[in-house]
Parts: sequence; structure tokens; C-alpha cells
Amino acid sequence: MKKNIFVLSLLACALSFTSCSDEDINQKSYNSVEVNDYYNTEADFTSALGGVYYGFTNSGYYSGSSSAADLIAIGDVMGDNLIINPNGRNSGQKAHLWQYNSNTTPTDLYSSSYNIITRANIILSKIDNLEDGDFKNNVIAQAKAVRALAHFEVARTYAEIPTQAADASSTIGIAYVDTYDPTAYPSRDATIGETYTKIIADLEAAIPYLSTSLVTTEINKFAAEAILGKVYLYNGNYTKAIEYLQPVVDGVTPATQSQLSDLWTSKASNGVLFEIPFINATDPAIGTNYSQGSTDSDIIIEYGVDKAFYALYDQKTEPERISAYFKTFNKTVDKVNIPIIAVNKYITGTVLLGVNNGRYSRVEEAILNLAEAQYLSGDSGSALTTLNKLRDVRYSTYTGGESGSALFDAIQLERRKELAFESGDRWFTLKRLQGVSGISSAYTSGIQRSGNGYEADGSGSPSGAQTLPAGDYRWQLPIPQTVLNLNKNMTQTPGY
Repeated sequence: MKKNIFVLSLLACALSFTSCSDEDINQKSYNSVEVNDYYNTEADFTSALGGVYYGFTNSGYYSGSSSAADLIAIGDVMGDNLIINPNGRNSGQKAHLWQYNSNTTPTDLYSSSYNIITRANIILSKIDNLEDGDFKNNVIAQAKAVRALAHFEVARTYAEIPTQAADASSTIGIAYVDTYDPTAYPSRDATIGETYTKIIADLEAAIPYLSTSLVTTEINKFAAEAILGKVYLYNGNYTKAIEYLQPVVDGVTPATQSQLSDLWTSKASNGVLFEIPFINATDPAIGTNYSQGSTDSDIIIEYGVDKAFYALYDQKTEPERISAYFKTFNKTVDKVNIPIIAVNKYITGTVLLGVNNGRYSRVEEAILNLAEAQYLSGDSGSALTTLNKLRDVRYSTYTGGESGSALFDAIQLERRKELAFESGDRWFTLKRLQGVSGISSAYTSGIQRSGNGYEADGSGSPSGAQTLPAGDYRWQLPIPQTVLNLNKNMTQTPGY
């Protein structure tokens, strides 16, 4: 019988939840491992962990430029900060208009996540080949932390978020796969509450054994604490969110105004907790779902920044953030000069246009998550102090001193501005806040786009869909039909 040689980037069992035979995959590559005779040395496990992290280069995470399917773009494409440009490629149009179904899914994140999960589970299935000690413990911790991260991305995308509604925790979960079995047909957890319990358990088990050094290209202790704090925020447990977020905010300094330009050209990683490095011209070009090119003559802008959103930034007090995030181009359409505000975060890379590191977690997000958790737990004083840690390094001057609902508004304003165009934060914020009590209906009613057109002054055609109400089934994405066809135990997301 042939050896089981798995090319992890092509693992059919990871992508579709179906069984794999020896004949399914029989090619060895840079990214492959031989399950029977490979996992024996520390070098083997180090290399295998590299394969786990390599999974983030796949479509759905930091690749998918042809269809707006990557983690960088999909949430913002579905949100309210951008307006589709009819003169672009119309990439992600169905996602932008909320017209997706099981045969036309907005992203490949589902399959890529279970690819990563399978890689982590293979490592854990062979972990006893290592001698007990610090190295073994760290390998286990990294594998569990990445496994939890990938499940969290699936959970928040394809299922309800626990704070989304009063009964959200009892709605259907996702398939939490914590063992390596290529013949298994996993089913969804009975509830999303159960899914979050498993995500939390993996992260809490991992954190004590992760590196305390801020090595951003692997899951370190700071990154895992920030992710766990975020999971607890999504789960509505603000006390636990504060417990894990506070050490991160205390221990890592955010990027300053003067460092933003280098941060978003990947010349520096100030404030970054976990990132996927892209250093070769052949690596995925991040941000091309927003635009391709860099000059008035060659740029193709897929999505213009909404004038109403752009107006939230203060030209006098935060010019560094504005220039790092946005750039106005003058496009000629039918001999008419049309200014359009484009997303500038990823246009210029150190290696090539668009080739920038994939920043999954930054301390700036941890600051905003902590401030929100403190506010929702009733500690407005601490929430204001935490928020000011970010405002102190973003503005030359600001008024501050907010209290009550004005403080929550200020936290959400900074969240929307700081985290725009990365990891879909705006979409998931408007999704998870729908069931939170005691806050403005502006955060609990879903999406109401501005009605502006795609041009810099608000002219031009607006997006064809303007409103996505709270509670609509489309806040949860459909499971791809290919997965349903291959896995007899998998059920579709309700509503599709």
C-alpha cells in the first residue's frame, strides 16, 4: 500500500469534509508532509507549523484577488464604508449587494479555514513523537491557538454571534474539528454557544505555553490573549474580555502617527501582534480587491470610499492616518475627470504593488475591544482612559472627556476609522452589536448605507442595495454547496 503523502495545500478532506484515500493525493511538494515517516524531530514539527501558517496565504484569508474573497476585503465590501465603482471589474458585486447563496458564496474562507485546522490537527495527532518539554508544549500551544483562530473565523462568518440576539447562543453552531480523521464527516455543533466554549478552551489551554516574545509571524502570548479577549467580547463576557485584553494593551505600544506610513507599506510592524509575512514578488497582492495600479492613468478602482465615511476623519488633526488609509485619484471617464477616493492601505508594498504583510491582529484593535468591554461592563472611567491610549497617538489634538452614550459613540467612531479595510471589522461590529442592550439603535439596526455615489463628492451611481436589517439571515453566509454535496452530515446555514 502506498504511503499516505498529503499535499496540505490540496487536502480534499480539509476543503470539503469528505474522506481521502491514498490515491486522492500522491504528490509531494514544499508544503507536504508524509504522515507515516515525517513527524519525528523538532525540525519536522517546526516545518509543519510553517505549513499551518502557510495556510493563511490561501483564498479566503490573504488571497482571493479575483473575486473579493479575501479576509482583507470581504467584510468591507459587504459593509457601509465603500461604494462599488461601475467602471471596475465588479468583483465582489454579489457580496456587496447581499445576493449570495450556496452556489455563489462571497468567500472561500470556509474551505481555507478547515485546511488550516486539518494541518494543526495532524501535528497534534503526532505530538507524542516529541519528548516532553518546553518545545513540545509550545508546538501544542501554537497548533491549538491557530485551530481556535480558524474556527472563530468560520463561526463569526457562517453562524450567529452570541451577542447578535437574545437567543443567539442557542442557534446552530459550526463543525468544531479537534481530531485528525480523514474519513470523518463532521457535523455542526448543536449551538454556537458550544462552539465558542470550544474556541475558548483551545485558546486558554494554549496561552501559558506560548512565547512571551513579540514574534509577530507566529501566534505568541500577546496575540493569543488579544484573540481570546476578542472572542470573549463576541461572547458577551466582558469581565473575561478585560482580563485577557488588559495585559496586551499594557504590554504593546501602538503605532504612532509618524509610523503609520511605514506600517501600511510593510516597512515596519509597529503595534502588530500577529501577521502573515509576504516578502516575494510571487506572494499574494493584498488589497487588489479594492483597486489595482497606483497612478491616475493605470489604476482600476473597484470600490470608492463613501464621502460620508471619509468625512469622519479630521484633515487637520489626523493627516497621517488619512494619507496612510486613503488616496484620491482622478479618473477620466467619457472624457470627464472624476475624482474617486481609493483605499490606500495596501497600494504601495516594499516588494511590489500590493505585496504587504497580512496583519491579522494589532494592538490598536485590542485597545478598542478593551475600551468597549470596559464600557459595557459599567466602567466608563477605565474605558475613556483606554480609548485615549489610541487617540493620543492618532491626533495632534482632540477634545475627549466623553461620558455616557457619547463615550460609546467615541469608541465606535475610533473603531470604524482605525480598523477600516482590514479583517472586515465594520461588518462584524454591526453584526455582533445587534443584540446588545443599552446602546443606540444606530448600532443595533443593521446596515443603512448613505445613498451617496462612488465619486469623491458623492456623485455617480450609488450601490444598488442600501439596507440590510438586523436579524436578516444574510448576516450569516451560506455553506458552499460543494461541501453539502460531499458531506452527508453537514447542514446549511438557516435561510438558504
